[in-house]
Amino acid sequence: MMRKLISWLAFMMAFCLVLLSCVHDEIYTASDPASKEYHSKSLWKEDEKYIKNVMKVYSEHHEEIKKGAGEPMWDYAMTMDRFDESFLMVPVAEQGKVIAVLNVPRKGQRVYFTYTQVQNDMEFFQNLMSSRLKRAETTLVDNTAGKLVCTTKTISMFYPDNESDPDGPGHWESHHVTECKSQQLESCVGEVLPDGTCLGGGGNDPGYPYPGGGGEDPQPEPEDPCAKAVNNNTNAKALLNNTKIALAQTQLTSTLGTDTNEKSFSFGKDANGNYETTPIKTATAGNQVGLQANNPNLSIEGGAHTHTTDLFNCFSAGDIYSLQGANTINPSFNIFFVFANGGIVYALTITDPIKYADFVANHSAGNNLDMTTSHWKESSPIFVSFENALTQFQRQGFSEDDAMANATALILSKYDVGASLSQKDSSGNFKSIFVNENITNINVGGIYIPIYVYNQTTDCNLKP
Repeated sequence: MMRKLISWLAFMMAFCLVLLSCVHDEIYTASDPASKEYHSKSLWKEDEKYIKNVMKVYSEHHEEIKKGAGEPMWDYAMTMDRFDESFLMVPVAEQGKVIAVLNVPRKGQRVYFTYTQVQNDMEFFQNLMSSRLKRAETTLVDNTAGKLVCTTKTISMFYPDNESDPDGPGHWESHHVTECKSQQLESCVGEVLPDGTCLGGGGNDPGYPYPGGGGEDPQPEPEDPCAKAVNNNTNAKALLNNTKIALAQTQLTSTLGTDTNEKSFSFGKDANGNYETTPIKTATAGNQVGLQANNPNLSIEGGAHTHTTDLFNCFSAGDIYSLQGANTINPSFNIFFVFANGGIVYALTITDPIKYADFVANHSAGNNLDMTTSHWKESSPIFVSFENALTQFQRQGFSEDDAMANATALILSKYDVGASLSQKDSSGNFKSIFVNENITNINVGGIYIPIYVYNQTTDCNLKP
């Protein structure tokens, strides 16, 4: 009997210790929300270094930062495609329900905590935390304004027609969350009400020191690509309106509809500072026409050539290398036009000679260019990027020629070639084409597959 009593007492003591341990863990977690190890449950790649550092700051200043009920669900924190320790959004939940979203931007060496109650954002994170079947959709980065960069994340969730049969037929619904740099939530420190009213944060600088300092502000105003393009392409329209160059253009394109060989000419200033052109040159081997980079009587600044009816309207890969070669021979040769059927005109302008030279050195024509076709070699990484973009734009409804132009603009941007592509509009102005490639990963059966998203803008009116 005594043995049974001792065994029972030992069991009860062990059971109480287990209960005490559970209670201790629960209290410890509640009083120190950053105590548990972070395990990302986001559907995208996140800046985990920044998330963990912010968790540390929140843990150290929990009582000061916290606004109302709920705790941050750090495992679902999202840095919105930023990997410079600059920003995150994290849902704040109580008993499994999202009641707010905490935004944490870093400015210089301090981080700031702002609570928002935007219904769309709360619903997005509620769906992200749901146990329903879900999948990540594309990540879109919109910077068409040049001064405001917005990132949109999209998830789709499966809703069965019959809740009692989750594996039966149903439908998918998409949910979005968008975050923009420079919007109010990064200037309001404290709490933002659903109507956008800022309640402030108190104190002159309510931020908190960021672990490790952080150095300079990671969120500078995005460079306006149009401003840079204007500075470098401002003379495109003026050049084509010059009397001598316009005359050569007319001669060059007068037989464009029937030509089987490309034609070209170069232009530059004479000793008196007036523009003159070189004699028109006709290719002897189909589409291989050279550019005259130097002339004893002219200071050559650029050139032009035609694309016959059997060619795409925009510059080929061979054209890009041709401009590189001409610039290497003559650094003043920095603009190249292509005239295609239907009055279509593109301009390729060198914006950074050093980057252009680096591109030549790092991506030699022999490794990337098929000299026979003037296209990218299928064995080159550039070809893969080009073809991905070409396919994507055609799926979006672009014509084959327009898709080619945008895929070319992508290569200039992705490989930091130091050149810009622009197209003449009906008014004779040149609009630059910028294409940025963004990569998001979707989880398909536990395997993350990269999806390429292309953002195309033609917003820059380049006037002389």
